[in-house]
Amino acid sequence: MRLPRPCRLASAAALLAACCWLPAALAGSSAPSAAAAAPGWDVPRLMQLLARHPTGRATFTETKTIALLDEPVVSSGELLYSPPDRLEKHTLQPEAESMIINGKNLTLMQGGQRRELRLPQYPEVEVLVAALRGALAGSQALLQSHYALALAGSEGGWQLALTPLDEQMRRRWLRKVTIRGARGVVQSVEMEQADGDRSLMEIRPAPAPSAAK
Repeated sequence: MRLPRPCRLASAAALLAACCWLPAALAGSSAPSAAAAAPGWDVPRLMQLLARHPTGRATFTETKTIALLDEPVVSSGELLYSPPDRLEKHTLQPEAESMIINGKNLTLMQGGQRRELRLPQYPEVEVLVAALRGALAGSQALLQSHYALALAGSEGGWQLALTPLDEQMRRRWLRKVTIRGARGVVQSVEMEQADGDRSLMEIRPAPAPSAAK
């Protein structure tokens, strides 16, 4: 059974957020609206900051604006990253569900049911996974093989717009992904679908575990 397209895209955006944020240091203040990129601040420098690979954990709040619904759908939960390519999104509210990407495998769990899928079957998700893996590897070349990149702002508050190169992808599924952050930290990921629906994920560092006494 194939997943509904809005669900597939929004979930993929969540994993993009997890992957970009978790290898970084703790976030500072929210990133301001970005202007033109400051002198000396460019995509290679951003990739260098994002390409750190410790295991990480964060919490998220995701707001989906869907044309068919009167009100936005808000969910929250936890994001986990284990290098080199395992990402997990565990939604806790309003109802529990989990999504895990490990290599080219996608696992979905909800209501006691489990589905195992292959990413190549879902090109719109695979393109987003390429974006997050490009960020993890600090690979501008990988990102540019799928997206046109536009960086604005400065190291202290930046915005990276990813526009799919594939015309069919832009027309049918995904117009743009906008990642905002500061230094090597992603603070939000916004996705605009071809049908006008949007998903905004805001990400926060998870509380550090209490030290054992």
